[in-house]
Amino acid sequence: MLGANGSFFHILNRNKKSMTLDIKKPAGRDIFLRMASRADIIVESARPGTMKKMGLAYEDLQGLNPKIIYCSVTGFGQTGPYRERPAHDINILAISGILELLGEKGRPPIVPAIMISGAGGGINAALGIMAALLRRERTGKGQYLDVSILDGLSPFLVLMMSEYLAGKEAPVRGESRLGGGHACYNIYETRDGKFLALGCLEQKFWDGLCRCLNREDLCADLMAPLPRQAEIIQELKAIFLQKNRDEWMTILGQDDICFSPVNSLPEALDDPQVRHRGLWFQASHPAGDVIPKQGFPIKFSQDQPELRIPPPLLGQHTMEITQTMGYDESAIKTLRASGVV
Repeated sequence: MLGANGSFFHILNRNKKSMTLDIKKPAGRDIFLRMASRADIIVESARPGTMKKMGLAYEDLQGLNPKIIYCSVTGFGQTGPYRERPAHDINILAISGILELLGEKGRPPIVPAIMISGAGGGINAALGIMAALLRRERTGKGQYLDVSILDGLSPFLVLMMSEYLAGKEAPVRGESRLGGGHACYNIYETRDGKFLALGCLEQKFWDGLCRCLNREDLCADLMAPLPRQAEIIQELKAIFLQKNRDEWMTILGQDDICFSPVNSLPEALDDPQVRHRGLWFQASHPAGDVIPKQGFPIKFSQDQPELRIPPPLLGQHTMEITQTMGYDESAIKTLRASGVV
């Protein structure tokens, strides 16, 4: 797909321009400094200390551009014993305590198929940058942001960790109220091998579920002890296996209940709510391919972000960007010949 650029690249990089630049070479460093002198934001994800070795850290640029907002995104942050440790999503999830909570009772933790920690880190970086931009509007000064992906996982743990810190016992995988230990908040297989997700944590939703299942006798058991919860889970498993998922969707839809199908990716793309909100779509690329795109997840009343330009080819805008830095065509050819751009 469009050379070496895969679908993930095209999801992330619309409305951007691309240039190649070897900042380890003096000429490349000079170009970077020219760009930094007029930039609003720099985002980098090298290991701590890497940019400093090249003379391109925040302290090196602050005098050149006092308004610069410089954001470093790393696995563990710029400080601490793990600061230089390599890690992928699964490693950071494991250290945070989240991975230990994911899975069924009596079984090992699962390997999540989605990038939880990376998404959290990216969101934190974006929020931090926006806050820094607002502060700069008021003070005229930029600042440095140290964004740790591990730190960004703390909001996902706030309920479980708050209960533990309040003096309760540490939660056990598969036994917590939100982790599979309660019948009201669980996943059930249907006769056709598909699954339903229930989220009936509140009494009114649990009562509605019990009515739909003709099991009003279970209404008083919403917060029953774990042994009783295990019994109810087995009873509900047997009930849901009696009909296909679509049949249950119709039956449960007759009351005010927190329930949903467990969609596969094809089903998620075809889900009426997902389609209505435009969360995923495809667009043509000038190179001739059709590429997947992610819709912007926030709806603005003014100036809604949209697809303005397609994701670039690697280095597609090198000539254009270097020309804006004051380099003429002859100088750019020299830079190309030396491998700087």
